[in-house]
Amino acid sequence: MEALISILKTIGDATAKAGRESPPLLIAVSKFQSIDKILELYRQEQRVFGENYVQELLSKHQALSGLNIHDIEFHFIGKLQSNKVKQLLPVVKAIHSVDSFRLVDEIEKRALELVVKPEVYFQINIDDEETKGGFKVSDLEELSIRVRACRNLIPCGLMAIPDPEKNPEDAFRRMRNLSLKYGSDLGQGLSIGMSGDFELAIGFGATAIRIGTALFGPRTI
Repeated sequence: MEALISILKTIGDATAKAGRESPPLLIAVSKFQSIDKILELYRQEQRVFGENYVQELLSKHQALSGLNIHDIEFHFIGKLQSNKVKQLLPVVKAIHSVDSFRLVDEIEKRALELVVKPEVYFQINIDDEETKGGFKVSDLEELSIRVRACRNLIPCGLMAIPDPEKNPEDAFRRMRNLSLKYGSDLGQGLSIGMSGDFELAIGFGATAIRIGTALFGPRTI
């Protein structure tokens, strides 16, 4: 309980320091964490959890449903293959890692049959890393056109994970500027900030932050 209380206080302090009225959404990253660990945070009223792998998310969703727990909101934050979209969509609130035009098209196609449309964030390779996926900044004009034509997904904003070898401040500043420029088409949210830099991210307008080990402790499964 102490970890969650401490992080919520830090989030509140950073939000106030940034002159913002509302704090960002806290996504508890439960990748490789046990159901018991999730339930510990659930009992502390944490309801939003992030998973990186489709099969793990589906397994946890099934286990929690078996415990008659239906009010957890899962967000998918990992690399998503197009052939997994159909399985994933019915059990997630949002996908933070939409990183290609192909994936946009697949989500738009598969979400047609859903009553509740998926929320999506578009992953930007903000530091042009060769080993990291995501849209290039030069792709965003075309992406805006594509998304304007979509009817079965809800564009919520941009997501990025800055190069850990660089100062994230510059990346967050550029992400904020991209959000201001393309937000009318791609959504005005910013899914930026993790355990080591979420306070800084809040100062640059993060609307969703992803925190794992700082909440759960070491991974257990």
